[in-house]
Amino acid sequence: MDIDKEMKKMEDEMKAEKDKKSSKKTYNAAAVPKKQSNPLLEFIIGFLLTGGGIYWVLNSFVVSFSWGSLWGGFGISAPLATGLMLIPLLVGIGLAFFMEKKTFPGIVIALGILIILVTLLTSVRFRPISASLWQYVVMFGMIAAGAGLLAKSLFKKSE
Repeated sequence: MDIDKEMKKMEDEMKAEKDKKSSKKTYNAAAVPKKQSNPLLEFIIGFLLTGGGIYWVLNSFVVSFSWGSLWGGFGISAPLATGLMLIPLLVGIGLAFFMEKKTFPGIVIALGILIILVTLLTSVRFRPISASLWQYVVMFGMIAAGAGLLAKSLFKKSE
């Protein structure tokens, strides 16, 4: 019986020595503190980067207005007398006072307002300001980095 006890004691000592040696050689990941991220700081930095990039892109265009042309894209410009777009609106207003049922005059008035809005929007022209490729890369890089930080702070699961 003494021999069994002695053998058990020696095995335990050998295990303890082996554990000491292996703990010195291996890297214990649980002992190293994990770097903590701050979602609020990521959100604020992402918001500022995205907003700054969008502001910079929007400031790199000049907006001009050429009144009196309809569908002027691709070098094709159909001149439009500016008074002609008011005719459906004025007819609709006249019909609203003439007719008892207001459905048809309402449709004509809405069509007149739609024609005015389309004419105004199609007469606006955007012209980019000349900038270097580096400036465009930084502009759109700011937007992409900011959007990535915003997405990370909003959609990443907290641990």
